[in-house]
Amino acid sequence: MKKKKLLHTNIAKVCLTDSEYAYLLQACSQTGLSISAFLRNVALNTPLPNKEVTTFRLELLQTAADMGRLGGLLKMVISNGMEKRKVQPLLEEIQQRQKELKQIARKIQ
Repeated sequence: MKKKKLLHTNIAKVCLTDSEYAYLLQACSQTGLSISAFLRNVALNTPLPNKEVTTFRLELLQTAADMGRLGGLLKMVISNGMEKRKVQPLLEEIQQRQKELKQIARKIQ
């Protein structure tokens, strides 16, 4: 087996006042990054993630998963020969989830 070559890491120290450190912690919280990752992104001029956008994306994925589960249930019900009128509430639920998905997608843009 080949061993992975470990990258050498360097440590950069920064002196901050209490108010600067508080501001740094707040900025890290808003982006969802650790202090190290936040400072690295700023120093390397890498775009910072937006925690709100990340939250919206997770909601989008959760809603999409819900739609997938509902679709699977619908296929199962139809394949078992259930009447459409009995499946109608499930179809309405899928439509509602689709609306939610569209609303979340609009928030991300």
